[in-house]
Amino acid sequence: MTVRPPGVLLLGSDFKALGVARSLGRRGVPVAMVDNLPRSGWFSRHVSRRYRWTGPMSGTAFLNFLLDLPRRDGLEGWVLFPAQDENLELVARNVEALAAVYRLVTPPWDVLKWAHDKKLMHVIADGAGVAHPRTWYPTSEDDLPHASDIRFPAIVKPAMSIDLQYAIGRKVLQASDLDGLIEAFRRAAAIVPPELLMVQEVVTGPQHSVAAFCDGGSVISSMTARRTRQFPIDYGLSSSFVEAIEIPGLLEPAHRLLGRLGLSGMVEVEFVEDSRDGEPKLLDVNPRPFGWHTLCIASGLDLPWMQYGHALGRPQRRVAPRYGLRWIRLLTDVPAGIQAMRAGLTTPLQYLRTLRGKKVFSVLDLRDPLPAAGDLVVALARVLHLVVRPDQIRGSGAPAHQVELDAAR
Repeated sequence: MTVRPPGVLLLGSDFKALGVARSLGRRGVPVAMVDNLPRSGWFSRHVSRRYRWTGPMSGTAFLNFLLDLPRRDGLEGWVLFPAQDENLELVARNVEALAAVYRLVTPPWDVLKWAHDKKLMHVIADGAGVAHPRTWYPTSEDDLPHASDIRFPAIVKPAMSIDLQYAIGRKVLQASDLDGLIEAFRRAAAIVPPELLMVQEVVTGPQHSVAAFCDGGSVISSMTARRTRQFPIDYGLSSSFVEAIEIPGLLEPAHRLLGRLGLSGMVEVEFVEDSRDGEPKLLDVNPRPFGWHTLCIASGLDLPWMQYGHALGRPQRRVAPRYGLRWIRLLTDVPAGIQAMRAGLTTPLQYLRTLRGKKVFSVLDLRDPLPAAGDLVVALARVLHLVVRPDQIRGSGAPAHQVELDAAR
């Protein structure tokens, strides 16, 4: 008798979770999803169980739901796979309780916090000799840098909270001078506790990433990519067009940083190449499924499958990725292209030329067609809902920007 492998419970159903579901589902792994807002992955033929949650996917109520689900629905020993930051933190802070009923891919909080909290991440980066944009950590307006100490433009952003993104649909607030910085800090501090905020100089240049699979900080396999476009184009919520390209000199600082962080599992390290000196400056570390991880799968580096095997105790071997493919999220890349044209950064012909060559789509797949249709219908429904009944959306307790934000994810 054939014994079915342990299943996977995905926390989230967006296109990142969809990529995980397809990777594992095609190999016969049972896949279930939990979400409070069904998105593209919800409609995949590879998902056999769906659990609709009605509140925030964080906090005590959601934790108790996760702890009760295995006993109630026969999911004991399944792999718990967070696909969103708030889920990641919840699992990391409750590893001991959750490990009693699930196999986990998430490190405990005393490990994860050094990558999850950008203030702590910068401490690790400084120790590893990895450069990052100049940053201040004010706890009040009195702690803001003086005009003579900072080069504008600058941004205000949270060190680890996503509340700003949920509240106003932006990851950061930009300031072009000291008065603008004070106003941005006040606006952000009304949403996020001031001690969680950062002020950072803006570094311009091409944005690159390293995707890797690690075991205790040791990098087993990795690849580089250029994040060519994002949406919105200034400080994007997520990448919309990514190219699998070898970036000389990028793997070494990323591996050095990951070694200091001591992470296990799939991870993305984001850099910006400083246009002033060509040096890569660290932007972020994402120790979870990231937007373009399906490009890695198509390039031979199947990070979700490696993550699943690692959770089951299987040793992972080094994989040499292939380069040359491109990844696109049409739902946000077309608006990103239009924004770039309006800003004079590209022309329609130049934009169309970037779409040549072999491509990987974030959602579209003829072998699993419903997620693409569902993704479009859900996005249109949110937009129509926002336009027709914005008062109802605000009255429900959901921010009015949520429609645009969820569509961009």
